[in-house]
Formats: sequence, structure tokens, C-alpha cells
Amino acid sequence: MKNIEECSERERCYYVDWLRVLGIICVFFFHNTRFFDFIDWELKNKETFLEPTIIVMFVNFWIMPLFFMLAGIGTRFALRTKTTIQYIKDRYWRLVIPYLFGILILIPPQRYVECLNKGKFSGTFLDFLPWYPEHRLFLGNFGFSPVWFGEPGTHLWFLAYLFVFSVIALPIIHYLKSESGERLIKQLAIVGERIGGIYLLVVPLACVRIVLQPIYPKYSSWADFTFWFLIFIFGYILCYDQRFVESADRHKYISLGIGILLLVLLVVLFIFFLDHLKKWWDHPDYSWGCIFFHTMWTVTTWSWLIFFLGAGKAFLNFKNTWLSKLNEAVMPFYMLHQTIILLIGFQIIQWHSNALFKYIAISSMSFVVIIAIYYLCIMRFNGLRILFGMKPLGGSAISQISVKGK
Repeated sequence: MKNIEECSERERCYYVDWLRVLGIICVFFFHNTRFFDFIDWELKNKETFLEPTIIVMFVNFWIMPLFFMLAGIGTRFALRTKTTIQYIKDRYWRLVIPYLFGILILIPPQRYVECLNKGKFSGTFLDFLPWYPEHRLFLGNFGFSPVWFGEPGTHLWFLAYLFVFSVIALPIIHYLKSESGERLIKQLAIVGERIGGIYLLVVPLACVRIVLQPIYPKYSSWADFTFWFLIFIFGYILCYDQRFVESADRHKYISLGIGILLLVLLVVLFIFFLDHLKKWWDHPDYSWGCIFFHTMWTVTTWSWLIFFLGAGKAFLNFKNTWLSKLNEAVMPFYMLHQTIILLIGFQIIQWHSNALFKYIAISSMSFVVIIAIYYLCIMRFNGLRILFGMKPLGGSAISQISVKGK
């Protein structure tokens, strides 16, 4: 069995880094689109449109699964050189510290413009700060649910999820590295080599969607948690044996065709069966129509993941001078992007201009501001680098915390 540890430097999976960079760019434009779709969000333009709504729904099928799959692959690489304790410490500094920092510093401005836009608050930002914890934090009774990660953290919920996944996956990973675990992966790889075999992993994913979504319909609740956790584990498995990646490469155009076909089906459902689609999306049940929709959802997600993995392996497995710089900037860009988009978008959606002009203005201005903050401030100072999940320059004392276990 040829696994990642047997790969030479020449065979390093640079396409994983490229997919991460391209994915965060997609997230940026995705959130710029959210001002103009029909679905509720922090801020909305006065006029909303069908086309952005279809784009948002389509991207929503695969964008977060893509990041969780890449995180699973990244875990495979990380555990090659770190002990379990070192890995957990590294995840703590790279995920938990940025998450807490974001809650305290980056999220309040977002909530401020949201409350202004929705008429929940009027006043200055300084007036808002003492009002915010009492009136806006932790609203709702979600019980014991991962939804709580998103209440104080909005888009930063992903960091909390990823830390939890990194910890609770360790027993499974230890099993997969055992003799019986490797036999299981080998058997899956043999099936995955066959035509269509890589789609076998759709089955457990579809079962999770069909069974849990009616019970936990809220976004990022237990249904999504379980679904994304499986994809995280599958990401680890897919990069454990190169036969999976090679199969994804062979299936990339088939997967693209399936993905496009299901996108067309989504558009048809949106145009002709909107009431049913809204019910299946917002209030899922165990009806045949809803089972069909969530099966379609799962196949769509997996098809695009396989396409991206296969296309990445085929076309993006190279390194240049930009890759390491761009990959390093992914985390601070992710943390900053929604806050900057909302602050700028709050002003621009009030302009008396057409939606396309507003979209271009929000996107271009936000991008410039994010890059300026990153280049002029974050990347140059170790304190900010740590708070934004980056490695310190020059190996400062804090950077050594994660390796004290040696």
C-alpha cells in the first residue's frame, strides 16, 4: 500500500495548498453575494434576486465540506511529524486562540452594523459595546448543540469545529493507523479503484443527512456536525492511500458532469418547486421528496469534492514562489474577510445604484482593505500573527510552546 508517508518530496501534495487558497477566495466572493440573495443574512440589500440565491445555495452544498476534507488531509500530514500532544497544542494555538480573539475583537463590529441594519439598536459603537453582551450574545435556546459555536463567533465557528474535530478524531485515527485499520483502508482503496467505487463513501454521508437533518434542521447543528466530521475523516483516509487520489483523478470529469447535472436539477427545483424546496431545506422531514432532496444534496457535495480533489491532483500539483505566501495568508484572510465585507457593505448597500455595481464595489474595496491590513500589520508583528493563527517570525518563545513535548 502506497501511503503519504512513502511519498517523496517530489510527490508532495501541493494541490492541497492550492485548493485551500482557491477555496478561501471562493468564500470571499460567496459572502459578497450574500447581500443580494433571498436567504436571511446579517445584512441585506433592499433588492434581492434569484440568480445570487441559486449561486449561494449551490456553493453552500460543497464549500464547507471542501475545507473539512482539506483539514482531514492536513491532519494526515501533521501527524507524520508531531506527537498527539504536540498536535493538540498546535491546534489549540492555531485555532482556539484565533477563535477567542475573533469573538472579542472582530465580531462586535459585525454585530453592530447588523443590529443597525435590522433596527435592533441605534447609537454609537461605544454605546453598543455594553449593550451587545446582554442583548445579542447567546440568544435562543439551542440546548447542547454545536450551534453555540456560531452564536458568539459567526463565521469563526469553523475554527471551533475544526479544533473539536481534531481532538475527537484522534481515537479513530489511531485505529486507522493500526494493522486492522490499514486493512480496512486497503479494502476501501481496492473498491475505490473500480469505476464508480469512490462513490461508495456517499452512502454513510447520505444516511447522516436523511436520518439526522429532520431532527436537527438548524445550520451547523448535530446533522451538519456529523456530516462534516465524516468528511473530515474521509479526507484523512483519501490521502492515506494514493489509490483514492488516483481514482479521484480518473473520476474528475464524471464527477464534474454529475455536479453540473445536479446543479441544473437544483435550478429546476428552485423555479418550479420552490415551496417544496424551501420546506425540504428549512423544515426537513422523512417524506420521499425530502429523502430525494437530501440524497441529491449528498451526491452533489461528494461529486464536487471528488472533482476538486481530482482536478487539483491533475492540474495544481506544483509549487511556485507564491504558494507558500498565499497559503500563509489563508487564515488571517478568513478571519478578517466577513468583518470587512460587512463594514464596507453596510455603507454601500445604502447607495442608489444597481446591484451589480454594489457587488463590484463591495468586493473590490473589501479585498483591498483586507490585503492592506494583512500586509501592513498582521504579517509583520508576531503578536498579531499568533492571534490570527499564523506561525511567529523567527521562532519566538510562544512558537516553541507546541514543541515542548519533545
